[in-house]
Amino acid sequence: MKQFLLTLISTWWISLLSAQPLLMPVGKNTGIGSYSRHFQNVIAAWTNPAGLSCLPELSAGIYSENRFLLKEAAMYAVMIAIPVSAGAFGGSIARLGNSAWHQQQLSGAYGRTLGNKLGIGVQFNYETTAVQGLPNVSAVSFDGGILWHCSEKLHTGFQIRKSAHEPVMYSGGAGFEASRDFLLTAGVISIGRMTSMKAAAYYRIVRALALEIGMASSPAYNTAAVIFYLRSLRIDIAAGFHPQLGITPSTSLIWQPATPPATE
Repeated sequence: MKQFLLTLISTWWISLLSAQPLLMPVGKNTGIGSYSRHFQNVIAAWTNPAGLSCLPELSAGIYSENRFLLKEAAMYAVMIAIPVSAGAFGGSIARLGNSAWHQQQLSGAYGRTLGNKLGIGVQFNYETTAVQGLPNVSAVSFDGGILWHCSEKLHTGFQIRKSAHEPVMYSGGAGFEASRDFLLTAGVISIGRMTSMKAAAYYRIVRALALEIGMASSPAYNTAAVIFYLRSLRIDIAAGFHPQLGITPSTSLIWQPATPPATE
């Protein structure tokens, strides 16, 4: 009974993060590389499937967060990208909650290039919501995205998400690759009558270390991350802060062979 009550409270708190689906991470800005070419990774492509068009090699990722320090609202996700001619297939599974209540999503995606400047992607999701003592509720949702590489440094994109249980989500933004070690991004997310703006920066200080910071409005939300590189392995230790709900620590691991950055 105690676990069930905590679940109800957790779900109510999470619902206060308006303009955001429950399975969208809050412990880190996982989509910071979405509007770029050289900063793409398998977790960013999980956010926008058009990013799969920029992943020429097999890669995999794991993401976890303890939402607002509540073990009843823990989230876990695993994803993989498998390259094919002119693009890549992607697959993922994500789960938020506990034995009394949880939401789970299975996803399959495909992204590819269209010439040198354009990338497109599509993702289909099978979502299940389970509450102890009640029948499971399932639904299918759809994501579609596009990336336009305006130049070697400037990149823009747009995404749409349609779910049976939520309003249509539209998002778009731009990224500026000042160098292979420094990225600035900004974007807008709109769901129903709610609109939120996001901005983030990534800076790779040395070969083995990088930093990320991010902020968002409606609600006001800040994120920060310290990133370590060990050959083809990337380790992100991050946290998000909500002014009312508190801290969400997160950890992510990405295995992805990469082109050496300029700092090397």
